[in-house]
Amino acid sequence: MATYDAVVAGAGPAGSTAARLLAERGASVLLLDKQRFPRDKPCGGGVTLRAAAVQDIDLSPVIERTIYGARFSLRLGESFDRTYAKPLTYMTQRCRLDAHLAEKAAGAGAEFHDGESMRSVQADGLAGEQTSPSARPEALEGPRGATTPRSPKRPKPTPITIGTSHSTYNARVLIGADGANGVTARAAGLNPHSEEAVALEGNLPFSPDIPEDWREYVGIDLGGLAGGYGWVFPKSEHLNTGVGAWKYATFTLRPKLTQLCIRYGFDASRLENLRGHHLPLRTAHSPIAIGPIALVGDAAGLIDPLSGEGIHMAFASGRLAADHTLRYLAGETASMAGYERAVDAEVQPELDISRRLQELFHFAPPPYLALMRRSEKFWLFFCHLIRGELTYLDFVRMIGPLRVALDFFADVAQRRREARVSALVPLLRGL
Repeated sequence: MATYDAVVAGAGPAGSTAARLLAERGASVLLLDKQRFPRDKPCGGGVTLRAAAVQDIDLSPVIERTIYGARFSLRLGESFDRTYAKPLTYMTQRCRLDAHLAEKAAGAGAEFHDGESMRSVQADGLAGEQTSPSARPEALEGPRGATTPRSPKRPKPTPITIGTSHSTYNARVLIGADGANGVTARAAGLNPHSEEAVALEGNLPFSPDIPEDWREYVGIDLGGLAGGYGWVFPKSEHLNTGVGAWKYATFTLRPKLTQLCIRYGFDASRLENLRGHHLPLRTAHSPIAIGPIALVGDAAGLIDPLSGEGIHMAFASGRLAADHTLRYLAGETASMAGYERAVDAEVQPELDISRRLQELFHFAPPPYLALMRRSEKFWLFFCHLIRGELTYLDFVRMIGPLRVALDFFADVAQRRREARVSALVPLLRGL
């Protein structure tokens, strides 16, 4: 039976990033994906400059558009355009991006098996760790924030046994990058997702009846979807057109997508490759690691609630997972708990603030769109945020004591949304 330092399940942005970084530093790595590559993946395909900056490899071979402008509308009403002198975001397709990242991982020395799905995970004590608080990684390494001294006498852990559609492997570490409904989280008893959004998208091939300027702008329609928005993202040969909302509003997505197409003069019947997907959202301290197993990217629920963008957090979590895997392999730690703490310290604060801003924004979007249209200062702030020159944490520091007001009104907005959901769910069940 082949044995690896690490098996990475899922060759998306998070998994391939972790696999490449581990292989570059001398670890033996098996990278698995259930699909044959190149394969499509439901995703808008926007790569922010902030996301690109996290990567230390060139992404230009798979960038299809560089975007300098955005076309905004409110509830499919009148639209307005804003432009910026510098790039706002890049556009790619996941079939190309993921293949590029997996190729780089393989080039670094990772063994890449596409078309091979993970079926089972077995590890000593895993069942106990799922149910016993004393077996959580914190119990192995001490309380959060504590530092465990390196011990040369630490016993060598028993390998994880991983069954796939093709074979069986042993690994010292398993990194789950297999998405919101992946095998890794279920096998390890991890459930980091507190809430879920959903999205529906399709591709509209360019044709003479589509205005040429759609090749240069992203389209964003706000206010018409519960907690989400409609989008039009230009690629080299088509427009990726989609809608996203809270999971309870799933039934609205198909008609909303049709309405979005009609609003912009597109023929909805020409949409190709229509597909839906889940957007899991993690809350702070939700478990994403147990023993020698860790979740990254969508599997860990690391998605920006306000934008719905997950590629940046996939890159960031893949890098953190690689760093802490190397520490574990070197015997410096007893588990992957340090990875979870690093996510809570370095990634989750941004997601928490984004979640507060999401509640505020979708509670009353018209004032924010009015500012976007009429205030150059607000537009420039938005551009700096999108480009990664400012973070959500920077925004909180900028507003200072007004953070109290932000939290108060975000709480009000959240309670009102939850009240609407409570009233709506019984009606939906009766349909």
